[in-house]
Amino acid sequence: MECRPLLAPAAASLLLMAGAHARAEDDRAPHVLHVAGGDFPALVMVVPDDHASHALDVAPGCERIRARRLDELAPGWRQHVVRVELDCDDAMADDESEAFTAVNARALLHPERVRLAGQPVTEVRLMDSQRWGDHQYVLATPYVTAAPALRRFVEDTCREQAIAREAVDMACTMLKADDGLYLPAGDTGGIWIHADPDDATRTLYVEAWAD
Repeated sequence: MECRPLLAPAAASLLLMAGAHARAEDDRAPHVLHVAGGDFPALVMVVPDDHASHALDVAPGCERIRARRLDELAPGWRQHVVRVELDCDDAMADDESEAFTAVNARALLHPERVRLAGQPVTEVRLMDSQRWGDHQYVLATPYVTAAPALRRFVEDTCREQAIAREAVDMACTMLKADDGLYLPAGDTGGIWIHADPDDATRTLYVEAWAD
């Protein structure tokens, strides 16, 4: 009986080439994610409550909040995050009239995988409660280097939004603050750029609000 090859030479060659291409795709470094502010990833999730008595208008406590696993992050972020850390506190307001949940989530990033205004981002920090929100991109660049690029990026983005909204009176020039730059956004928040007080080699891009 004549034995014939299972695949013709041309077909076998194509499969070998496809396999080599697939391995090359696997070995290729992940693409760089360019963030623009206002696009922070969701780092925590609320565990469903099995108790029917849970009031719909009551914010979940720390017992129902956990850090997301890497496979639970948005697809664009999964390959860029090393790990997510979470600190949560059920506290009372200063006047002790209202309980609230304060969540502090932090994502450590792979080096050189995420950039903002061309600057490398090394961490994402999200601090939230019912009374304030403070979202930060931590840049692995000193303030003196990062600030000009960030300022130009923030002001250009603001002007583009003003044109799109036909908001001719929209202020887009960042103001000098004691420790950096500030662009107001409404009555309760804005964008800040300043050096990381805990590490002079880093710069913080901050979007924050408070009631």
